[in-house]
Amino acid sequence: MSLSIAIDPEDQHDRQESFAPVPPAWVTGLAWLPFGIVVGFTITALPFLVTRMGVSLDRAAAMSATVMTPTFWGFLLNPILDVGLTRRAYCWLTALVAAGCMASGLWVLSPAHLGAATILLLLGELSIVLFGSALGGWQTEFVPERMRGMVGGWTNVANLGGGALGSLVVMWLATRIDMRTDARWIGLGLMASILAGLLPALWFPLPHKSRFKLKQIFADTMKATWQACKQRECLVGFALFIAPASALAAINLFSGIGRDFHASDHTVILVTGAGCAISASIGSLLGGWASHRFNRGYVYLLSGIVGALCALIVAFLPHVPENFVWLALAYNGIAGVSYAAFTSLSLQLVGHASPVASTQLGLFSASTNGAIVFMTAADGLGYRHFGVRGLLLTDGLASLTAAIPLLFLVRRYLGRAPEHYLIDDAVPIEQLN
Repeated sequence: MSLSIAIDPEDQHDRQESFAPVPPAWVTGLAWLPFGIVVGFTITALPFLVTRMGVSLDRAAAMSATVMTPTFWGFLLNPILDVGLTRRAYCWLTALVAAGCMASGLWVLSPAHLGAATILLLLGELSIVLFGSALGGWQTEFVPERMRGMVGGWTNVANLGGGALGSLVVMWLATRIDMRTDARWIGLGLMASILAGLLPALWFPLPHKSRFKLKQIFADTMKATWQACKQRECLVGFALFIAPASALAAINLFSGIGRDFHASDHTVILVTGAGCAISASIGSLLGGWASHRFNRGYVYLLSGIVGALCALIVAFLPHVPENFVWLALAYNGIAGVSYAAFTSLSLQLVGHASPVASTQLGLFSASTNGAIVFMTAADGLGYRHFGVRGLLLTDGLASLTAAIPLLFLVRRYLGRAPEHYLIDDAVPIEQLN
């Protein structure tokens, strides 16, 4: 990539708007709060709510897994976000749809209407996945290289920390109301939280106009996406994200293994809620700091290696509540580092003002979510055959096996972002390819 002073005459309006001041990293990152609230709710709070209604754990798990599937296949609709309307418009539209679907899903949620609730919640999840891609594409237009590390950190404070904290509030409320009649009020509160989470985006510079028309959704946009993704650096990024090197998927199962460590329900809720929200946020900020100063590929892989060592150590320690607490807190903190590095590296690989940024970011997210889904299933098999020790060994060994060879790939092909990207905010974004 290189600097270029050539500007498309059709982008004169965009060129003028690109001089708008860039909001602080924490404002830019916290705009991801709606995404964190919805995904965190689906992973952690939804099974808790459904089981309190008397639904069996296996049906609750199947419902949560079904609702989560758009995080893997939702990228198929991402080309829509790079044509027609601006990415800001797509952000507002998808967030509104997500808020309405989540509220509607919880309004009808009951043992007798699980099917209808699942469909509505799945549509809400799909909408928030598209929201994330539109928001990420918008941010590539104005976030300078020197801010990408800390933006990645604050993004995952909102994603992981906000999601865990929101789930804690939902679970706390669920223990104090009649879930058979009052779940709808939780849905309305969730809708209000999603809409309130849009406020940071009000400080974003105006987005560029799309370079593609609606009729070009699955023609020119896909061609441009292929041209962008076949670059060597992007292919290395896909290799990192598809591999289970830094998936750290065991965090999705911690709420279910507390009993294996003889931890009380109160301890499990407190640790996987408030505790993990704090540790994940600290890890995200640390990952953002590291991603600003070091090779982001190394930060991403080394976080996975540290998490693997943590899992392998705990696998052979006594299964007591204390070890569950520090395992959950440490693993979520490490996941925060990994996710921050992933976000920062994704922004680096996409570059500035890519016309298909939303589609590229969606493909990166689908890659890493695919690895997380695969490893969650593999961890479940490890647990089925060898208990919690098998789960931790599966997660740790898979990460080590994938991460170590990829370190050499990063060393050879994926250096730090070029120094000429460390520019002042006043440089027009359109001058960056």
